[in-house]
Amino acid sequence: MKGPCWLHLLLGAAACVGLPDPANAQLSNPESVEYDPVGDRYFISNTGSGTIKQRDQEGTIADFVTVAPAPYGLEIMGDVLYVCSGGGVKGYDLADGSLVFNRSLGGTFLNGITTDGQYLYVTDFGAGRIYKVDPVADGHSTLVTDTQGTPNGIVHLPGTDELLVAYWGSNAPVRSFHRDTGINLATVATTLANIDGITVDCMGRVLLASWSPDRITAFEWGIPSPTFTDLLVPGLNNPADIDFDLPHGLVCIPNTATNEVILAAVPDCAVSVREERRYTTHVHPNPTDGPVRFDPPLKSAEPFLVIDARGCIQAMGTLRANATLDLGDLPAGPYVIIFSRLAQQVRVMKE
Repeated sequence: MKGPCWLHLLLGAAACVGLPDPANAQLSNPESVEYDPVGDRYFISNTGSGTIKQRDQEGTIADFVTVAPAPYGLEIMGDVLYVCSGGGVKGYDLADGSLVFNRSLGGTFLNGITTDGQYLYVTDFGAGRIYKVDPVADGHSTLVTDTQGTPNGIVHLPGTDELLVAYWGSNAPVRSFHRDTGINLATVATTLANIDGITVDCMGRVLLASWSPDRITAFEWGIPSPTFTDLLVPGLNNPADIDFDLPHGLVCIPNTATNEVILAAVPDCAVSVREERRYTTHVHPNPTDGPVRFDPPLKSAEPFLVIDARGCIQAMGTLRANATLDLGDLPAGPYVIIFSRLAQQVRVMKE
């Protein structure tokens, strides 16, 4: 359900933890979690009380806003927190919680929401549709009229035109749709039932939250016959709309049946000792109008992310040993290239 849009570029120590007991007592049917990189906090849609909560890194929970109908999927774009509410989408200013966007989509039950940095994409659980929303123009359209099943979580796959949608039901698939045409591009079958949430981790792997079994599953998108890996997160009971917290290397899981949020470390995304990413790699030329090379050259194939000044992923993939990276398609501005497995990053200016 989440569009991976992050800002802070630190890896932190991470453990699989639930919220402290006093905090848990404030949650009732938590449905969605959204990490806010600027405020270093977590937003939680608390459907039982019709509120969005905010939780800091110390575990303190406070009310952010009251939402009616009750809030479900959450997504940050720019300085606004967008939320699925009944048949429409509302937007709240991150600074003061004021309502800055309110549009009815005529939906039946809007559940999942993601962004590509310009538009919002929303699943209608009841009608089997996907809507495309333009918050700037205050408009929307029906992108997919028939999703061929019950769509739940949705995430934009960074650096592509693909929207990945997770489905409710038995042997639930994951399907991709083109974000402009709505065409079904690919379908991956799973043996999972009732997939509620979907996100992308620091390595570009797709993470799924399912109810049967209660599990967080990781797999590689875009390869034939992918391997599905259970991340072995303990204590799961109806995990819902997940997000990924890049700075701390955590998958953020609303555990609906136990009224808590679990923050679980993801292999290869978290380190045991908190440290800033090292700047041992240099990039040339800098500034650049396109291809860049690295000094020293990469010794092996390495996964990478390209992050813009807003903290949004603009490109991702795996770079071969000794290869150059072409940034020619990106708009002018500052970027950070992250080599997640090496825990290294480099800044570059695109002209």
